[in-house]
Amino acid sequence: MEFSDSVVNRPEVQEMIARVHFGIDPAAEAGYNRMTTILELRLRDGRTVKSRTDFARGSPAMPMTYEEVAVKFLDCAAFAKWPDDKARAVVELVRKLETVTNVNTLTSLLGA
Repeated sequence: MEFSDSVVNRPEVQEMIARVHFGIDPAAEAGYNRMTTILELRLRDGRTVKSRTDFARGSPAMPMTYEEVAVKFLDCAAFAKWPDDKARAVVELVRKLETVTNVNTLTSLLGA
């Protein structure tokens, strides 16, 4: 719900958005085989805080656990207003996917 119009259009959020600047950092671009992200914050007191990561969580170099993916899926399903029991059924079925002999249950859950 963080990206709903009612949240994004709040004055304090709009003020923060105006202070965010996106750009391409040459150091990030130099790591073509990485997913480099560089974040630089300029604080009100004049200090600058900088951080860098070459591989984001969920990338092949830093894969997410099944539980992390399940939580992310459940969050997306809730945002899409899926019934919680349906979303949890998908998570549990996918958890044991290698032993499932018939995927009709899964496809019907995802398609309906």
